[in-house]
Amino acid sequence: MVNLLIVNVNESNGDIIWEGLQGIKVDNLYVTASDKKQKARFEKRGTCYYTGNIVKGLYSDEELDLEHCLPLEDDIFEYMNPYLLEILNQQRRYEQHHAFQVSNTWENHYNTYLKNLFFFHNLLERKAITHIFFYRVPHQGYEAIIYHLAKRKNLPMVMAFNSLIPRRDYALTDYMKVDEEIKKEYERIRDEYQGASIEDIELTGITKEEFEKWASLDPVQMKPCYMDGNRIKKTFYARYGNTNLIRAWRGILGKEYEKYGLGVKFYGVCMLKIPKLIDAIPVTYKQWRYARPFWIKTKKAYDFYQSVATFPRDGEKYIYFAMHYQPEATSNPLGRGAYCDQRIPLQILCRSVPKDVCIYVKAHPDQLAFFMGIEYYRDILRMPQVRMIRMECSTFDLMRKAIAVSSLTGTACWEAQFFNVPAILFGYSYKNASPLAYHVRTVQECEEAVQDILAGNRKTTLKELKLFTKAAHNLSYPVSERAKVFPELMKRLIEQGVQIDCRIEK
Repeated sequence: MVNLLIVNVNESNGDIIWEGLQGIKVDNLYVTASDKKQKARFEKRGTCYYTGNIVKGLYSDEELDLEHCLPLEDDIFEYMNPYLLEILNQQRRYEQHHAFQVSNTWENHYNTYLKNLFFFHNLLERKAITHIFFYRVPHQGYEAIIYHLAKRKNLPMVMAFNSLIPRRDYALTDYMKVDEEIKKEYERIRDEYQGASIEDIELTGITKEEFEKWASLDPVQMKPCYMDGNRIKKTFYARYGNTNLIRAWRGILGKEYEKYGLGVKFYGVCMLKIPKLIDAIPVTYKQWRYARPFWIKTKKAYDFYQSVATFPRDGEKYIYFAMHYQPEATSNPLGRGAYCDQRIPLQILCRSVPKDVCIYVKAHPDQLAFFMGIEYYRDILRMPQVRMIRMECSTFDLMRKAIAVSSLTGTACWEAQFFNVPAILFGYSYKNASPLAYHVRTVQECEEAVQDILAGNRKTTLKELKLFTKAAHNLSYPVSERAKVFPELMKRLIEQGVQIDCRIEK
């Protein structure tokens, strides 16, 4: 009997997952979907629940089936309690979501948590779910509930996440053990290329291009393309939807300008699409009215940050702490528990460094006031030896001159190693197994890492970094090949169970 639960079908992945299911024998299919069109499609094959209701803890009497339900008992709460803060913080991502808006009160979040815990406990038990496929690492509250309940039952599951290499993903079964597989692969490759020159290590495609950028040590080449432009405005638009009528009009026109230029045909197309523009006016205005207070708050937080931030001081010894954009999976759940609040690792770091070493903290250029406002920055400023660094300061200059770079799981902790600068990571990621990485969770571990770094006990070579890049490549696949990979992963999940092999054949 195969009772498969697929978590988070949406507009971008629905077609891929649907096609992948066609060649797999599933007795009973259960799906959560954030796109209503995909929900209608998957209901033809099984039972589908709408994410817009789940994130609010809304279920019909039929879905709950209270007459036959299994109540929550002590053993469930005892198991889930260590993850409660993590899950509640994940639920908060919907407080200012332009599509799924939820109340920001504690009562609302706790009630939503209880209802989702009750519902998915019953779903897993009463529907006898045997396998679970996550589109991404679970990081949306209800997804984490499913993940932890499934771990408690030792159910086979698989998920995908961003690789070290841009535009490549890797598959995994447990995000808390994400570095174990790459550590083995890295050690295997080191043995294979022992005595070989760096030129003998072959990289291809995007992996080769990215490695050459990192190895160049040129900030212009190393800077990712997605960091161009006004990042806060782009992030605000992505989170709150279209609040600008001109942008809405451009979206309606699509590629007509590229197709026709400013000729008669283009103006003809414009005239034909005016009704769509008229329809977009009330929608855009409604989104503008909703989003405007959050933009004002974001602007005030940014201005405050810049007013208290300083430039680096010549000759000052420092550890560079690169803050994450939040909310994202890279900090929750991969930061693990309370550490998703970046003030926690910062406090540990401050306690672990000598008095003559400062902590340079730079906010993420995409960060909105949501999750990180003025009071948050004030709390960081109160920490001893902390200096907040202005946004215009180059992150690559900060890396190059630092004693070490620190973060939960940030990319800066990988890029810094090309400058032979060690990394202190508090979360769980591939980077924990990289040549100059120190994975810490406690003051004692952090103190030991700092002492080892100050003593200069670890160095790396470009060859070792290239070998680690190759290991990351070997365990990943291009995101453009999801249509091939997802069906294969679902097939392996069902055939291999908890022993699923996540390596994708090249």
